[in-house]
Amino acid sequence: MKQEFYKNSNLKKSCVIIAGGEVHEKIEIPENAVIICADCGYHHAQAQGIIPDVIVGDFDSCQNSDKLPDHTEIIRLPVEKDVSDTWFAVQYAMTELHCTEFHVYGTCGGERVDHMIANLQLLHYMGTQDLQTRFYYKNQILQLLKNSDFRFSGRDYPEFSVFALSKTCFVTISNVKYPLQDHKLKNTFPLGLSNCCDENSFPEISVRDGIVLLVLTKK
Repeated sequence: MKQEFYKNSNLKKSCVIIAGGEVHEKIEIPENAVIICADCGYHHAQAQGIIPDVIVGDFDSCQNSDKLPDHTEIIRLPVEKDVSDTWFAVQYAMTELHCTEFHVYGTCGGERVDHMIANLQLLHYMGTQDLQTRFYYKNQILQLLKNSDFRFSGRDYPEFSVFALSKTCFVTISNVKYPLQDHKLKNTFPLGLSNCCDENSFPEISVRDGIVLLVLTKK
C-alpha cells in the first residue's frame, strides 16, 4: 500500500488530504502521493473515483461509515478530542508518513464557518512547521509564504491577495497594479486585499520577518 511506501521512503513525500468542506474543483493527485480522507471527505473522493490510502475520523458526519472501502487503512477517532479530523490527518501524515508537501481540499465553505476558521489556523500551523502546503477552494489557491520569495504567472493567476498572519511582516510586491516596497504589513489591517496584474507579467512577492497568507485566483 502507498502508506507503507511512504513510511519507508527517504524521497520527498507528497500528501493529498480531502476534508469534508466544499469541493467543486477536480482533485489533482500528484504522482506517488499518499491520499488521506478526513471523515466525510471520503464522499468527495467517491464522487471523483478516488480510492484513499487512509481514512481518519470519528465518522460523526460520514453516513457511509459501514461502507468504507476494503484495503484502506481506517483510523477511528473519538468524537471528543482536542483536534479536528483534518488536523489529525495532517499530524498523521507528518509524523507517521513523514510527508513534507501537502495538497488539501475541502477546507472551506460548507455550513460550519467555525470549521473553516479552524482550517485556516491549521494552514498557519503548517506554515510554522515549514511544510509546503496548498489549500484548494473553487478557483482559488491558498498558501503561506514564510521569509521567502515567490514568483508566479499573471496569465494563470491575474488576481491575488496577501494577508499578514504574523503580527507584522515586511513585504515587497512587484510587477503588479499595486506594488509594495518593503512595506510593513500588519495582521490587523487587510492592506493586501485584491491586487491584480497583467497577463504577460510575472509578479514577485518577497516576505521577510514573518508569514503571509497568499490567495491566488485562477483565470
